[in-house]
Amino acid sequence: MGFMKRGIDLTGELLKAVSRSFYLTIYWLPAEMRPGVALGYLLARATDSVADTSTSESSLRESVLRGMGRSIAGMATPEETQELLGLLSGDMAAAQPSESERTLLRSFGDCLKALDSFPAEQQACIRKVLHTIIEGQLWDITYFRNRTAVESDEETLLYTYRVAGCVGEFWTDLGYAAMGERFCAPAMQEDMTEAGIRYGRGLQLINILRDEQEDEARGRAYLCSARGKWLNRAEYYMNDGLDYCRRLRSMRLRFASMLPALIGKKTIALLRRARLEDGRVKIPRRAVYASMLKAFWFSLLWRGA
Repeated sequence: MGFMKRGIDLTGELLKAVSRSFYLTIYWLPAEMRPGVALGYLLARATDSVADTSTSESSLRESVLRGMGRSIAGMATPEETQELLGLLSGDMAAAQPSESERTLLRSFGDCLKALDSFPAEQQACIRKVLHTIIEGQLWDITYFRNRTAVESDEETLLYTYRVAGCVGEFWTDLGYAAMGERFCAPAMQEDMTEAGIRYGRGLQLINILRDEQEDEARGRAYLCSARGKWLNRAEYYMNDGLDYCRRLRSMRLRFASMLPALIGKKTIALLRRARLEDGRVKIPRRAVYASMLKAFWFSLLWRGA
């Protein structure tokens, strides 16, 4: 059953159509967190669809993303928002490869209305993470206009924070805002925030390492130092992610939060054995099911902090 907010079903068919495997994670979340995570995902997926619209000029995508950021932050005038919604429902939606993404962009106004209906603290969490994600998307568009590779490890780490590390931070902030001490011990909030950031960064590093050949074909290299070093760092961050999950106080939350780390560790193992020229590695379906069983077992055994 979906969760309605101001005319949009936050956990219904649209979310299922655009989120693919992440839908399962959201489904398993405690009810208090589910709507906020779902709306954050839908907004981020909408901005990502715009950022990835390769048939549109980068200057247009940049302008639309900035407009989306202003609207999400509540800083846009009604006239600016209406102009933005017209662009999203028209040219931007028409340029999307799938009907679900077209529907998502046409539903952006409903997502904004839903955001206004959340408690103030949860609104602040959603607006904060979307501000950071859009910063990362804008960086990705503008940085590679005149270059094909990052120039330092610091740039890699900044990028991974903006597009994924901030999601671990959001998960923690929203968890405490929606569940209080039933999320995790209040005294551990700072440690959980830092661990969540590392966990998100690690997941993005795995994406970068898995997509390295495809990204280079598009004129983008997100790593400028040895691949093995980043594999080690990604694995270290996945272990941080498992520690993060161990401390959570809800069994459903431990399961939902742990599954990406277990799949991430299996992906790293495949990446260590694969050669770059082998292309994108893919986790077999049976390994995903095994990870789900393991996550379920650990979520029962661990009791949280």
